[in-house]
Amino acid sequence: MDEHKRWKIKFSLLMVVLIIIIYGSNYLVLGDAEHIISYIWTHLGFIPVDILVVAFLLDEIIERKEKEAMLEKLDMLMSTFFSEVGNELISQLSAVNKYNVNTENLKSIKNWDQKDFENKLAELKGTSTDFRADVSPEEREEFLENLRELLVNKREFIINLINNPNLLEKEEFTSLINAILHLDEELEHRKDLALVNETDFGHLNGDMQRVYGKLVYEWVYYLKYLHKNYPYMIALIIRTNPFDENADVYVKE
Repeated sequence: MDEHKRWKIKFSLLMVVLIIIIYGSNYLVLGDAEHIISYIWTHLGFIPVDILVVAFLLDEIIERKEKEAMLEKLDMLMSTFFSEVGNELISQLSAVNKYNVNTENLKSIKNWDQKDFENKLAELKGTSTDFRADVSPEEREEFLENLRELLVNKREFIINLINNPNLLEKEEFTSLINAILHLDEELEHRKDLALVNETDFGHLNGDMQRVYGKLVYEWVYYLKYLHKNYPYMIALIIRTNPFDENADVYVKE
């Protein structure tokens, strides 16, 4: 028998002895056995109520703690997502976005506090992020080829993410993954990207805008999470900011 079990047995025996002493002394002093029995019986009736309340309360606390722990892991999973595919996807789409002026303020994230992140998230959730690939017909094939190559290379990683049942708790992130997979499928079915005409490119622009809007939102959400919980990690994100063409990973000051 291990030390932990021996401690439990000793403690239980001590409590039983104390109960006997307390009620025994009560009987010896007052001599009223009927009162003691009535008192014990009354309190025994409250035991199921106490158990019921404690059981529900503990279950609620445990469930909340488990959910918080799961969401914490999912938030950390986003770090892997942006390292693997998210940052590069933002870079490729931002480089050709005709409406980059709308994400201009994302260059200044190094000066943001939690309130700034919250305000930006509310803004992004309330309006769609404008996107249109400003690519000449001569460069269109190369741009789409690079985009397709990125998504094909990261397809297995993205599918593994969507197979994580816990992701259902994060609807926005799940929606982003689905949008990326759809764009991947659209590009994969176009075997010859040189045949993409203006109308077809307009259709692909709609798919890219869907991805881009969700991607920007999740990126800001991720930075807000890092800023609050892991401020030392956000420094690298700032130095590799995909919205800042002048970002430099090397520390210079």
